[in-house]
Amino acid sequence: MLKSFDLSNKKHLILEMADLTPKQKRQARIIALQVIYAHELNGSSLEDTCEFMLDKGNPPIKNVIKYGKQLSNLIFQHAIEVDEFIKNRSKNWDFDRITLIDKLILRMALVEMIYVDEVPPKVSIAEGVEIAKQFSTEDSSSFINGILDAVYNEMIKKKENKV
Repeated sequence: MLKSFDLSNKKHLILEMADLTPKQKRQARIIALQVIYAHELNGSSLEDTCEFMLDKGNPPIKNVIKYGKQLSNLIFQHAIEVDEFIKNRSKNWDFDRITLIDKLILRMALVEMIYVDEVPPKVSIAEGVEIAKQFSTEDSSSFINGILDAVYNEMIKKKENKV
């Protein structure tokens, strides 16, 4: 169930992450990444993608799938806004030249940093970097860390200092 409230003119959502371990949260993030990747490539729906890609013999637990779907939906809802954060902080890089997987990892981590209050921003950064190491190029993790860290320093720290 999603709950919302207003803090500093940003609508925040609270995702029910019901007792997921860090490993399960990573699994949910990877599910979200796969869903948004499939959607970008051929417009696949969330349900169709999950149905197709999940291992029928050994599916993740229900709450892992649920968090992955919730995170995917948040990414779809906030992609345009989050892309502006990426564009504004990727100095010397044309946004269209950033690889698709790197954009999607950045979207995922930024949405989690900004809109999921249960996850500390530093965890979202670390997870984005680790997932980049697994799914992208060797240089991508540094690039992703730089963008995420810039957003953290400019936005999240300011919000934390006001509270």
